[in-house]
Amino acid sequence: MKILQSIILLASVFSYSLYAQDAAKVQSRIEGTDRQQPAPLTGNTGGTQEASGGEAAASDTGAQRPISLKKDGVSAFFGYDSKYFYRSNPLAQKGDLKQLKTAMWTNTFYGGAGLGIIETDNSVVTPYVGASWTVNDYAESNLGSFNYNSTSAYALLLAQYGNGWSARIGVNYVNDRSAEFDTEDYSEFFPNVGVMKANRINDQTTGIFDAYVGQHSTTIAAIGTDGEDLLDNFEIAASYGIRYIQGDLTISPKYLLSYKTFENGSNSDRDDTTHNFSLKAEYPLADSVDLGFFAAYTLRDSSDTANDYKNLDSGVGLTLNARF
Repeated sequence: MKILQSIILLASVFSYSLYAQDAAKVQSRIEGTDRQQPAPLTGNTGGTQEASGGEAAASDTGAQRPISLKKDGVSAFFGYDSKYFYRSNPLAQKGDLKQLKTAMWTNTFYGGAGLGIIETDNSVVTPYVGASWTVNDYAESNLGSFNYNSTSAYALLLAQYGNGWSARIGVNYVNDRSAEFDTEDYSEFFPNVGVMKANRINDQTTGIFDAYVGQHSTTIAAIGTDGEDLLDNFEIAASYGIRYIQGDLTISPKYLLSYKTFENGSNSDRDDTTHNFSLKAEYPLADSVDLGFFAAYTLRDSSDTANDYKNLDSGVGLTLNARF
């Protein structure tokens, strides 16, 4: 029995030692993770985002209501998204673009609801709540210890105006857990405010401007000398994208610029500027089933050059969504 206990203890110590050795890489992976805005603002509701500017129905106030929302009651949506893709720098490390290249497979289950319509003199206001759960697996066996599961939730108020602008205020929550060690690697609360403007360029093309500011209040795994709130930062970001529809095919190029200023510990004097260029093409295979191809290039320029990185994603995805 004592021998068995000793073996179990040694295995536990070895696992913790391995996890501690990889803590810096886990932190880099966390910082390099693309955490999108909530589903009502990213199109995962089956049409409520970009449609709000280019394909909206006028309400009695003259403002515009997303066509997928009911006039009264709850409009719920849910879906499943699976992606298989190449990632050149999965741990967001400084150096060669292809230093840790791997394939990745992610599977996301998401759902949410618009909690009715509130009409004012000049706007339509919709409260939203929602959540998602994502399984992130690295195809390279030597990166298997970095596999993680991510949970997110949000609540927001979205106000849409007759001139095409919309404004929002909300809070997002994110939690990452190691699949290998069943430990919490990271969590954050992100209260934020934002604006969005969609304008019809022509019958086939819609331009979408989006901007937001918010405060990331974070907790990372307390290993070594890292403080629990080491990644706290204030972020301001803006993006512009184009949604072009040709027959059944939708093509969406987009550019996003993000600036973050950090506050605590060794990061107290750090500022990051991140550029993200993306291209997505979607084709419907059936009702509520879309096949997508995508590519994205990310470049981060940090005042602490040790945190500079670049990454290329490219792959294919399948999305199933429904609303009722």
